[in-house]
Amino acid sequence: MPLKYRAFISYSHRDSRWAEWLHRALESYPIPQALVGTTTAKGQVPKRLMPIFRDRDELASSSNLGATLEEALRESENQIVICSPAAAASRWVNEEIRAFKRLGRGANIFCLIVAGEPDPVSRGLDASECCFPLALRVDMDASGADVPSLLEPIAADVRPEGDGKDRAKLKLVAGIVGVSYDALANREQVRRTRRLAFITAFSLSGMALASGLATYAFIQRTEARRQESIAQAQKRTAQETTRFLIGMFKSLDPSESRGRVLTPKDMLEEASRRANHDLTAQPNLQAMVMD
Repeated sequence: MPLKYRAFISYSHRDSRWAEWLHRALESYPIPQALVGTTTAKGQVPKRLMPIFRDRDELASSSNLGATLEEALRESENQIVICSPAAAASRWVNEEIRAFKRLGRGANIFCLIVAGEPDPVSRGLDASECCFPLALRVDMDASGADVPSLLEPIAADVRPEGDGKDRAKLKLVAGIVGVSYDALANREQVRRTRRLAFITAFSLSGMALASGLATYAFIQRTEARRQESIAQAQKRTAQETTRFLIGMFKSLDPSESRGRVLTPKDMLEEASRRANHDLTAQPNLQAMVMD
């Protein structure tokens, strides 16, 4: 029967920021589709690593872990220990590790270094800088007692001088689902390349669309200006025509003709004469009046 949790995160309350990041990063990480459903030593690879158990606060002073955490540990396939000097000094982080080892799942413990050093003494540093809790650095006999061990736990290192956040996360995911880091990293690179290609194609399509819309807008703006120019020219022509006709009729007013009787023919001839004489500089207006 499958267990309830994919992993149990053990950490000191001083490292709660890292615990929150790790919890969110693991549960939101989509396993590459090419690996989903394949069978490994850990079983079938799931689409996502969820749920992940993370207690919210360091335990209050008591003589045991508490029924809730013990049950969560029993229901967890793996344990992830956030390693730092604070975690190494935490009684409860050590107790959680021992409790998980007593379940016979010591091989399913994974470490994430966020501060300190794995072996500070060999580097001339104080032993208090050690990031690995003691429970990680010892074995356990059949009775559950600690047995000294020289083995150093294999860990992902989230710090920039180590693996960095992305590589460290992938190392943990690879260990939990039972695939090699290279296999997961290669699939992740393929997915990123495809995503980048899609984003690039989408961006280029967006640029082409924006360019087309800009060109269309420019053409429309140019046409609107042309139509406006034509309308203004027609308006000026109409105004000039009106002024010409008003002037012509004023000149043909019987009161101005000194008693001479004007016929329609006289009016048209006078209009034609004035159009040919006064409108030579305005051919369009001249043509309209003559018509």
